Amino acid sequence: MHLSAYLAICSSFLILSGCANHAQVNQTYEKALIEKHCGEKFFEDNLNKIKNNNDVIYTGLNTGLLAKNCGKFETSNTLFDAAEESYKYDVDLENVGKKGAKLVATTLINDTIVDYEGSLYERIMVNSYKALNFMNLGNFKDARVEFNRALLRQEKAKDYFAKQIERDKKELEEQSKEAKKDENFDKNFKEGKKVIEAEYSHLFAEFDTAKRFTNPYATYLASVFFFMDQDYKRARDLFREVAIINPKDKEIQKESKIFNNFAKSTKAKGKYIFVVYENGFGAVKEEFSLTLPVWLVEGSNVVATSIALQTLKRRDASYPYLEANGTKTAQVVDLDNIIATEFKINMPSMITKALVQTALKTTLNAAVANNDKTGGFLSLGTSTLTALTTQADVRSWRGLPKSVSVAMIENKGAISIKNPEGAEIHKADLDKNKNVLVFVRSFSPLLPTHIEIIEN
Repeated sequence: MHLSAYLAICSSFLILSGCANHAQVNQTYEKALIEKHCGEKFFEDNLNKIKNNNDVIYTGLNTGLLAKNCGKFETSNTLFDAAEESYKYDVDLENVGKKGAKLVATTLINDTIVDYEGSLYERIMVNSYKALNFMNLGNFKDARVEFNRALLRQEKAKDYFAKQIERDKKELEEQSKEAKKDENFDKNFKEGKKVIEAEYSHLFAEFDTAKRFTNPYATYLASVFFFMDQDYKRARDLFREVAIINPKDKEIQKESKIFNNFAKSTKAKGKYIFVVYENGFGAVKEEFSLTLPVWLVEGSNVVATSIALQTLKRRDASYPYLEANGTKTAQVVDLDNIIATEFKINMPSMITKALVQTALKTTLNAAVANNDKTGGFLSLGTSTLTALTTQADVRSWRGLPKSVSVAMIENKGAISIKNPEGAEIHKADLDKNKNVLVFVRSFSPLLPTHIEIIEN
């Protein structure tokens, strides 16, 4: 690619993107969630961003969860709907031309200059949270639709990544042709990949990743919904998947027996309280930089160049468990591990793209330096542009929990929830003739606990 064309493309995309500071926007969303900014203006401003097609998925996910925690369930679903529609039309069904243009832009510059496309675990949680919103509104018919969508996404996830990785490989191979014109590309790629993978080996020691993607939290929520909706066989079949993953957990196995009893016999009696506790803040993406050696001419002229990559950062937990009427909640899923599994599956594609970006920019900067007849002005411009475009995409859904634990207890007409120190954080009378879902969200022991109670 001719230098002037490269500069024009980069400059145009930087102007259009407004050089957004995504790390700062992440903090804005997180602060709004923690401090519960429930004023109408906040939601109006973000709905206007969506109407203007301004990073719809990123905006919809983060603002939609805040609306849910504010008890604005209809507003929440409006925001989640916008994110889901963007998944369908801007991501899943995006036309070949648009995908190609986007890949060119992200390969030449970085992923931060295009709209956020989200992660698969986030897509599954969108439908799960929409379903909970409908349950809060007493609309079990639409809640069923959303849980079915979440389960369908869950099922498709089992073979999604293999196909996606193959597509990414072919597309990146096409886009890396320009970089491969440099005779040292293969050598630089091999050496750079070795350094990067060594860094990531430490990261994954912190997580328990799986070879295949699955999210038992979505399955658990769906099983509770179908139980409350008196579809006991469907509830039993779904819960069986959760029980298989947690074979030694006494609470999960106890719940499995109850689900099984209701599925097998019409004479099974009793109403139950399901406590679902979302704990702390889940892992998020952060940027880290590495300095890599790059060979410009075979056997000589080694220069140092900076590469920006994503890493995962664990965040703080809240209470390790809660007690509901004396029964401890049992962990059903560590969402940090779900996030790390998807991150690890996508990692080879991410590394390849980052190395191609680095090769193109380093080669072009060297070409400018060798042929600059402007007294260094052009060299300074390309170096500045390279610095601006060497960024990792750190956008994510900031409010998802670190882990989820659950308990199922007989409904005797009241609920008392205590923290591990024995302090009561919530108490309520319930209709003992109904099944009840008590949804508990705690970001930190120092912050107020959010409670939703759904009876049916």
